[in-house]
Amino acid sequence: MPFPPASRATGAPAILTGRDMVVLSLAFLAAYLPIDWLTFIHPRPSLNITPWNPPAGLYMALLLWTGARGLPMVYATLILADLVVRGHPASVSSLLLSNLAIVAGYGAAAHVLRHRVAIGLALNRVRDVGWLVGVTFLSAAVVAPVFVGVFVLDGALSAADLPTLAFQYWLGDAIGIAVVTPFVLLLHRPDKTPAWSVPKTPTAAQTAAIAAALLLVFLPIGDGQFNLFYLLFLPLVWVAVSHGLPGAVLAALAIQSGLIAGLQAIGLPLGAVIYHQTLMLALAITALFLGALVSERREVEVRLREHQTELAHLSRLTVTGEMASALAHELNQPLLAAISYARAAQRLLEGDDTPPRAHELIDKAVIQAERAGEVIRGLRTFLSKGSLQLAPESASEILRETLTLVRGDAAYNRVQLRVDMAEPLPLVLCDRIQIEQVLLNLVHNSIEAIAAADSAVREVVLRVRATPPDGLTFEVEDSGPGVSAGMVDHLYSPFATTKPAGMGLGLPICRSIVESHGGRLWLGRTGSTGSVFQVFLPAARSDTRPSHDSDR
Repeated sequence: MPFPPASRATGAPAILTGRDMVVLSLAFLAAYLPIDWLTFIHPRPSLNITPWNPPAGLYMALLLWTGARGLPMVYATLILADLVVRGHPASVSSLLLSNLAIVAGYGAAAHVLRHRVAIGLALNRVRDVGWLVGVTFLSAAVVAPVFVGVFVLDGALSAADLPTLAFQYWLGDAIGIAVVTPFVLLLHRPDKTPAWSVPKTPTAAQTAAIAAALLLVFLPIGDGQFNLFYLLFLPLVWVAVSHGLPGAVLAALAIQSGLIAGLQAIGLPLGAVIYHQTLMLALAITALFLGALVSERREVEVRLREHQTELAHLSRLTVTGEMASALAHELNQPLLAAISYARAAQRLLEGDDTPPRAHELIDKAVIQAERAGEVIRGLRTFLSKGSLQLAPESASEILRETLTLVRGDAAYNRVQLRVDMAEPLPLVLCDRIQIEQVLLNLVHNSIEAIAAADSAVREVVLRVRATPPDGLTFEVEDSGPGVSAGMVDHLYSPFATTKPAGMGLGLPICRSIVESHGGRLWLGRTGSTGSVFQVFLPAARSDTRPSHDSDR
């Protein structure tokens, strides 16, 4: 009997549409009547007072999913079953009132569980099992005397039999709910994965152990002097410890079905049936709590392993940061020396017979060395969590400098660079060197993706557009193969990369830089025709002036 998934965000059952309700109602009716007919263990006609009532587990599961909307369907089905299955011997008024007591009592129980427990989301916590058992058993204790009392008032039963029959009714409903309701709830998981998949189902050896224990319970050993029922706990504990709650629930259902079949085959009196069912109730409760305990512990272990993996990644990232900081420190000295030598060469070349081209090349070498020094200083500041040097900057100047630095790489890989920029643009508040490095990383990634895929169209488009009212967005669009589906969720995870020699640190560091500016970096679009990365940065105030660092 399929049920709709629960909301993962709130833990509450999902809101059902009219179509869902029709499907549920038909499925419930189709399952309820045959199961009620197969499991009713008293001669007909008879009242619905039996120590084994699995249909109660069915309508309890339905009410947990549908709430008050399922009450009319449950009420109509109960009346139909009384007429068709049992041949109801009492008056019509008692038929209507007794089933009304069932619907009211279990409807209230379902209401409490739907608001107190994420019962439809995952029945694998000890707390959830405790609520299910406590609320439903208490509701059954209220419904049972009311149900029997209706027939006492109608004259169909003796008042002296009320306590015994009420206990018998409570026992049948309690064990039906304890065995059947968890089974139905776990048939469909909220993540749309089946609960009964290998290795959660009992193994062949465990199934054989259950069958052997059932056989020993009914063997005439010692002329009935020995009660071997407790042997059933052994395979049940084995299954629960091995497979958690799903396996324990399935094992409990198998044991209950085998127990009822054996009792009916032997033809034991009602008193013996009630005695064995009382023991079975204890067995079912044990299975629920033990299975929930094992499942809950396994979930904790999974979360712990995930947390340990995250800590390991963080540790590796910390080590990488320390290495980068040390590297930045070591590179700063030779860069300063290179700048000094280049400036000395400039002075030596000052003369009338010096080729103009030499001055131009030396000037470019000095500019690039100074820029490398700024990058390293910015990297050291970023790694040491120092304050950013924010200033109003021209977006067109940032883009122009980025293109200057990446043009050689693009030409080597036969990739065309195109700019799409509609001026005037607002000034952007940023650390210019760091933002240029972010854009440079994104463009390099696009060029490498195009070159690796050997795309027919080899183009990278850089766009800049104002984002009213308070920002500006850079876009880097390429004609490469796009980001693979498996990498989309891990783009910003440290060490996640598809490059053979990549470290997987570029995008995580880029996002950290952008977010430290109060902006955002995200993948706007990806597909077989390319990807678009977007960088949003806040605009500077209108009363500020742009930085002129580019003029140095």
